[in-house]
Amino acid sequence: MPTLIYLDLRFNNFSGPLPQDLFNKKLDAIFLNNNNFEGEIPQSLGNSPASVINLANNNLSGNIPFSFAFMSSRLKEILFLNNQLTGCIPQGVGIFTELQVFDVSFNSLMGHLPDTMSCLQQIEVLNLAHNKLSGELSNVVCSLRSLLNLTVAYNFFSGLSGECSRLFNVGFDFSDNCIPGRDMQRPQPDCSIIPGGSLNCLRIPTPNPLVCAALAENLSKHTNARSSSP
Repeated sequence: MPTLIYLDLRFNNFSGPLPQDLFNKKLDAIFLNNNNFEGEIPQSLGNSPASVINLANNNLSGNIPFSFAFMSSRLKEILFLNNQLTGCIPQGVGIFTELQVFDVSFNSLMGHLPDTMSCLQQIEVLNLAHNKLSGELSNVVCSLRSLLNLTVAYNFFSGLSGECSRLFNVGFDFSDNCIPGRDMQRPQPDCSIIPGGSLNCLRIPTPNPLVCAALAENLSKHTNARSSSP
């Protein structure tokens, strides 16, 4: 089906691994949520030009592929929630300056949040709940200007920046973490050992607008080169 642009297989009982070729197609929307797909997400994810991808509520495992950083900058929504994903949130998430929804809740992701999240100036819904993320919740996340819904409950975050402290009181969900002096946090014994404390997530200095623009430009060059190759 070479002209297919909208693939919707939601709410079935499909199983097995996701095929590599799936993300090589010129699909604008990929809905595979609420099935029984398993195995790792193919590295070909980075080849997808889709603006919406929903892989929620399956049995996918392993890391979010490194190639995630090479997807089309047109990406608006991507949902990985309720799988069995591990490892770090890739630094490449900051590439998607038009991204509006990013949901990785109910997985086993670890480590600190990537500083490149500060580039997500169009993000409206950011759901990181029910993982094993740690470190300080900083202005990298809490200063995002378009943010309407931030959920970080059931992680191991251990501190708040000033901006995050302000959001703590406006209805966003920071519960069940390890934040000192705040209500509705984990019992202290749960915070004595941080999951993934030895995990090495690559970090770069907090990007400024020029760095964010450079990230987007590099992605554009990569995408154009890929589309022009035979």
